[in-house]
Amino acid sequence: MRVRRHVPGARHREPPPAPEQIDATPGAYSGRRWLRDGLVVLATFGIGYLIASAWLSPVPLFSSDHAVPRLLDLPVADAETKLAELGFRGRAGPARSHPTIAAGRVAWQDPPAGMVLAENTAISYAASSGPVPIPVPDVIGFSRAHAERVLAAAGLRAGAVDTVAADPEPGVVIATRPAAGTAREPGATVDLVVSGRPLPGLLPIPALQLVPLGTGGPRP
Repeated sequence: MRVRRHVPGARHREPPPAPEQIDATPGAYSGRRWLRDGLVVLATFGIGYLIASAWLSPVPLFSSDHAVPRLLDLPVADAETKLAELGFRGRAGPARSHPTIAAGRVAWQDPPAGMVLAENTAISYAASSGPVPIPVPDVIGFSRAHAERVLAAAGLRAGAVDTVAADPEPGVVIATRPAAGTAREPGATVDLVVSGRPLPGLLPIPALQLVPLGTGGPRP
């Protein structure tokens, strides 16, 4: 049996704290708790951001799919370049007329812009051949003012006006340049030839009545 002797005046020493006791101090515990809470907040924010992006973004995340770009009114070469940059293939169709898009620019595409498709998908398009040509209307016999209104209604404009002496009364259209039926681009001009007054000094020739010789006068 061992007996511990107590020496008066001796100082009692406390054993050093264990490592787990040191970490369990209030300051260390508070620091770990803040770190844990911060990581939870960051993870929650990241997950929420990914969910919102997947819901709102037209392009799927972590995917090779892309949204079809808008090709309308682009030059054909620029449209092909844009498709190639996104991994699509361009498929040109026959040209078609368009009232506002100039010739040589894309006037139609399928599928439309914004649709999400996989890479190497073929995107069809057609270039514009310009507006539909307008045939020159037949305005011969119309007054100049009436002819100009008819041309404007057809999408053309009256150009130069030449006046020549002619049989009809003055101010009547007797010809057009180009002739009626000729195809013209919208907004193109059509020259008019309008009748004017007879040239001065020209008198109408009266009808002659033939008289047989030796009668001395016309036959009854």
